[in-house]
Amino acid sequence: MTTTPRLIRTVIADDELAARNKLRRLLGAHRDVGIVGEATTGLEAIECVRRYSPDVLFLDIRMPEIDGLTALGTFDASRRPLVVFVTAYDAYAVRAFAEKALDYLLKPFDAERLAASLDRVRERLELAQRPSVATVREMIERAHEEVMSNGVAANGASSEFLRRITVRSTGKIEIVLVSEIEWVEAAGNYVRLHTPNARPLLRETMRNLVERLDPAHFVRIHRGALVNLDTIVKIEPLVSGDCIVRLRSGMRLRMSRSFRQDVEARLRR
Repeated sequence: MTTTPRLIRTVIADDELAARNKLRRLLGAHRDVGIVGEATTGLEAIECVRRYSPDVLFLDIRMPEIDGLTALGTFDASRRPLVVFVTAYDAYAVRAFAEKALDYLLKPFDAERLAASLDRVRERLELAQRPSVATVREMIERAHEEVMSNGVAANGASSEFLRRITVRSTGKIEIVLVSEIEWVEAAGNYVRLHTPNARPLLRETMRNLVERLDPAHFVRIHRGALVNLDTIVKIEPLVSGDCIVRLRSGMRLRMSRSFRQDVEARLRR
């Protein structure tokens, strides 16, 4: 006998129509999510929470009347929903998690990143409890890692491609120079960065990382591997049409035949 999944009552609060449409579309792919209200201002968000008592509120920060952080401070503790901030600005991340937000989505995000956030919502609803101090500290560190990994410059402008990546490991922040990465290995919702001296695990999907690395230097050789072109020393064809890619370190990686033409064209350029 199967049980019907618990419906996650959801409110969307964002002053931009396009942003609300995107969230509505992506959330609609999850059968256990029900959108019970939408808001375009901070005051409307407060009213939606009062009227609908949602389980989760996807809340923008910069909105008319009052901002999302101010709205969050007005919620009654006994009726406060789980809050996922959705914003284009990284500067509020630490404050948001200090206010016990569940997650912090930086625009633009994709379906995979939203799905990961919903997994946290489901887990928290199952636990039926607010995060501990240790959990909040971990969230703050994770937000810092994600913000820094996005390559945001000091003036708030994003660089075109990443030059360094920050990885949080055992409570420390490790800086990895992109130029030192030999290849990248997919590991579910993570990727492993292979360098001459380390193999750190980064909380990032392969799809997102590919978009932020310079295609003049990095190319996919199959769905689960991304290679630094400067480290390739030989390509050996196989009878199947696939190839073996040899790297400077001696590593041998299999290249799917569907990626072969693109890789060879990049190498010629």
